Amino acid sequence: MSKHKVYLRDFNGVLKGVRESNEFEWVLDPRDSDCLVLWQDVRGEMLELCKINEQHMKKPVVVVQHGAAATRDYQAPENFKMYATKFCCWGEHDKERLEKAGLGDRAVVTGSPLLNHLKPTELHTDKNIVFCPIVSMHEEPANLITFYELKKIELDFSQRMMKQHKEKLRDTWNAQILNPDSPVNSTIPYYDINKNWRLISKLTPIHDKSLYLGSVTMTSQDNATHIEDCVKLLTQTDVVVGMVEGTFQLLAMAMDIPSVICDEWEFKTYGEGIDYSKSELVQTDASVYSNLRHLRKTIERELANPHRLASERTKVVNRELGDIIQDPVKNIIKTVKELING
Repeated sequence: MSKHKVYLRDFNGVLKGVRESNEFEWVLDPRDSDCLVLWQDVRGEMLELCKINEQHMKKPVVVVQHGAAATRDYQAPENFKMYATKFCCWGEHDKERLEKAGLGDRAVVTGSPLLNHLKPTELHTDKNIVFCPIVSMHEEPANLITFYELKKIELDFSQRMMKQHKEKLRDTWNAQILNPDSPVNSTIPYYDINKNWRLISKLTPIHDKSLYLGSVTMTSQDNATHIEDCVKLLTQTDVVVGMVEGTFQLLAMAMDIPSVICDEWEFKTYGEGIDYSKSELVQTDASVYSNLRHLRKTIERELANPHRLASERTKVVNRELGDIIQDPVKNIIKTVKELING
């Protein structure tokens, strides 16, 4: 029996498992397909393809959610038109959002394919705090205000380390004084000085790397290994600090890593004068919210008791990412086949 012909467009690896499943015959020309499987239908090239398909090709379209709360595209202020015949939601929360927008008949909960990329956290002796700044139209001052607050904390820990070992370091500048396992003898790398509080900034090309002093990890949503890169970073992470609850925070929750959100950032007017100030922000009991003044105390509490909100994280993951005991890829494939077969 011949396979169904599918035209697939991926973004940041969310559809990698579907493409590797070998369940379909992949075609390069959408006109040759039985179905279009896309990562969105509201912007850029994918939007134009959906418009052409609606007018001329008239193929069924399956859109797979590509990021946390991506269903907000069909809410105010954008109110984008949905071209998808079926929209594969990660979890029940996104399905509920589409139902409120009058699109519930197109919504099906498949779970997030990103769940298949997760790995167990790795044993490590240092304390790694990963800062995930907001990705907006440009670098946000709230990002840097929050980063510098975190940097002050890291520098305070580093200074205390120096004071604690001042006499021994003065007599013999040796890395083993701070870290017995350090392979370096004559010089002391900064990762030995800040091992009790190591700040790592997870940046994208939109951020100004030169302003984030210290350890930086660059990730890009356009990169095919984006999710793998994020998960690899999380395996060595003790606390994630962000400005909103986004995809990275959901991945952290799924790996049982504490999430702290600084309230320094807020929606304003972006793009072509569109007011986002009343847009829905995802806010759950699985993340701890803090202002700048209490940020250090909040993070230290999570470091001291990392499993404090484990049950809350499990609930949020099931609601936002889907049932972790099911295979999202199989659910998406089933949706595509049912749509093609009518």
